[in-house]
Amino acid sequence: MTQEELRGLIEKYLTEDLSQQEFQLLWSALEEPANKEVWMEMTRSVWENPMYHGLSDDHIKEKALDRLRPLLTQEALSPTIPDKKALVVRWLARGGAWWAAAVFVVMCSAGAYLLFFNQKQQQPSTNTGSIATKSDVAPGSNKALLTLSDGSTVALDSAGNQLIRQGATTIRQRNGLLQYKTQGAESGTTYNTLTTPRGGQFRIVLPDGTKVWLNAASSIRYPIAFTQNERRVKITGEVYFEVAPNVAKPFMVDVNSSTEIEVLGTHFNVNAYKDEAAINTTLLEGKVRVNTNQQPGVILKPGQQASLSTNGTLQVFKDIDTAQVIAWKEGWFQFHLANLPEVMRQVSRWYDVEVNYKGNITDAVFEGRIQRDLTLAQMLKILEKYHVRFHVEGKTITVLPG
Repeated sequence: MTQEELRGLIEKYLTEDLSQQEFQLLWSALEEPANKEVWMEMTRSVWENPMYHGLSDDHIKEKALDRLRPLLTQEALSPTIPDKKALVVRWLARGGAWWAAAVFVVMCSAGAYLLFFNQKQQQPSTNTGSIATKSDVAPGSNKALLTLSDGSTVALDSAGNQLIRQGATTIRQRNGLLQYKTQGAESGTTYNTLTTPRGGQFRIVLPDGTKVWLNAASSIRYPIAFTQNERRVKITGEVYFEVAPNVAKPFMVDVNSSTEIEVLGTHFNVNAYKDEAAINTTLLEGKVRVNTNQQPGVILKPGQQASLSTNGTLQVFKDIDTAQVIAWKEGWFQFHLANLPEVMRQVSRWYDVEVNYKGNITDAVFEGRIQRDLTLAQMLKILEKYHVRFHVEGKTITVLPG
């Protein structure tokens, strides 16, 4: 590709006039280090040549320049262009300030990106600073409540370091991790329950070595020693398991008293929030059988998801993006064609806030990921770029039409 042809593609990019074929050509050209000089020249031209913006308005020129910045800083990834018109938002911290660049290239980096689709093919809102809030809300953190077999409770947080003894079992907390170790034989079966509040998360290593991650507003009930012929636990909310293999003692998970998962050494995630449309069991490694009260069980293979809807219908989906499913465990919100209520349910649980709606809300769907360590105001500022506004008062968010 000649430099003149590259300039032509970049000009079309700035005016949002690229076809899908031209998009692929531009992406390939920008992967060539030799074309960096052209990028820099085009960046300067945004400020100097009115053909790219048609006006001398500095605000419009800044918007055009913002469209070029990601092309100068991105790491090469495989491009994606959706069938519908799409815009990507990439948020970067520059000297403590947040700024956005709307581009047609799907990027992934430190910070966040969000892909926006709208049937009306709207442009991102230019509304800035419209979040009405009296005080910001910190993101969730490592915190939970441990309920012992006698009903007593122990508060756990990210700074904790304590040792608890129950019979022959030692329970040690180190920061956001709770670990069980049994020395000798336990008499009978004694149960503990670990519960995370809204705005909390925690990890636990069970007596058999199974590793468990609890998302916000979740719980797990388990014996302090697995003395029976099976290892059975009960959960609510969202929980990720890495089960220690033991063929002689199958690992069983009861979910909301409606689903049972039988495991033989595996990694899987269960999302069973009551305010979601289905109980989703997603397998990353190994093999599980998902049984329900109404239908025969199904066996999952890695990359598959069993989805039990509220009406009792059990479906199996293949080729699931497992990275998206467990993104919460890695410190991310990650959305896949999620509508605004779906996004806000995650926001509500992580920031421990209530969400109300006023008027008609956007029909947009979102694709992308955002760090979970942002404050609530930073999170909402990202969403506000797409025809939605928020009023925040205390721990209540009101969603307003954009």
